[in-house]
Amino acid sequence: MLEKILDTGTNIFNPQAKVLANVENVLEFIETGNTAPVLVEFDPSNACNHGCYFCISSYIHLPESKDLETFDRSIMPKDLMLSVCKDLIDMGVKAINWTGGGEPTLNPHLKHAIKYIGENSDIKMGMFTNGTLLDKFDLFDTIVDNFTWLRFSVDAGTPETFNWIRRPGKGQDWNKMYSNLQKLIEVNNSKGRKIGLGTGMVITPDTYKEIVDFAKAFSPLDIDYCQYKPEVVNRERDGGIQREVEFWNTEIKPRLEEAKDILGDKYQINGYHLEDLAEDPTILGRYYKKCLGSQIQPCIGADGHVYVCPNHRGYKQYSYGSLHEKSFKEIWLDIEKRNMVMNQIDNVECFSKCTQLCKPHESNKMFWDIYDGYNQLNTVEEKENFKKNLYQKRDEISKQIKHSEFI
Repeated sequence: MLEKILDTGTNIFNPQAKVLANVENVLEFIETGNTAPVLVEFDPSNACNHGCYFCISSYIHLPESKDLETFDRSIMPKDLMLSVCKDLIDMGVKAINWTGGGEPTLNPHLKHAIKYIGENSDIKMGMFTNGTLLDKFDLFDTIVDNFTWLRFSVDAGTPETFNWIRRPGKGQDWNKMYSNLQKLIEVNNSKGRKIGLGTGMVITPDTYKEIVDFAKAFSPLDIDYCQYKPEVVNRERDGGIQREVEFWNTEIKPRLEEAKDILGDKYQINGYHLEDLAEDPTILGRYYKKCLGSQIQPCIGADGHVYVCPNHRGYKQYSYGSLHEKSFKEIWLDIEKRNMVMNQIDNVECFSKCTQLCKPHESNKMFWDIYDGYNQLNTVEEKENFKKNLYQKRDEISKQIKHSEFI
């Protein structure tokens, strides 16, 4: 079983393995109907200083989305951020991914929130960022002193393509990104390589020809990984239909093999499984009956809403509640409201409004297998043996993956 799970991803990007690594939360949810989140996707900002058309949240912050009901360029106020942080600490949340929405470092209060979490808890932290504002807000030492990892979203292999597809603000281009990455590497190395650093490339029809260029640009740097992942097409764009499936094997995979030879151990591929779309076009590999993975990795939007997952941010029908009205703890403990939202997704829509590639998909598989297996058992003894076996597998697999809290 462990070999099969490890084959579903890499030692860093493997949602199935990470669900198993946090199986105590999974079992608590199965037995009681609730558990604290393992990971919280926390959006400090819905505004962004770049304009990537392929952004999963393009319908929130891009200027061309201003007529959509989801358009919102909120920046979360300091008091609200700290209130949420306190709840996350009190509830025993294991990890926070500062993300967006928009560009997280655009929130001027982010530095304070990071330090608050770092000084008052053992919560692990990471962040996705375009990296161009780290110097403006003097975040280098704060990041290295408090984070587990940080990934620069680059999405190109040359300055020309980077500046074209990302449409950066003035002075926030490839050169700024690259110099800030070099500065962060310098600070990290001066402190004993405290955190894992990486770069990421979303593969789109406009960027796939630079897969090898991306590897060549960043392989010389003292970072831990270069991650490739397919574009996730949101439902506001192109009908939500993925475009990569047909040319993945012919155009992308050969280039990835060449990049792998260049990068060696730095090569990482995201856990999204495109073969699910190609081999199972009817249900897209969603053999599970419930989106259970979302119950241990919700998204806190910069607009103050607590969403099912990052792919549903901005759509209020998928909000568990507003932080402007209730605390995060109160919202999370309102199981009736959460069940109502999930019933809409699981039983009414049957995942039809979800993106074809979605973040909880791989974690859903493992969560469902455990959920279904447990509920087929009849006796207390059978269930206890089932749990004992899972805990043993958790202990084994936890030794083979990194950043296990970041599902």
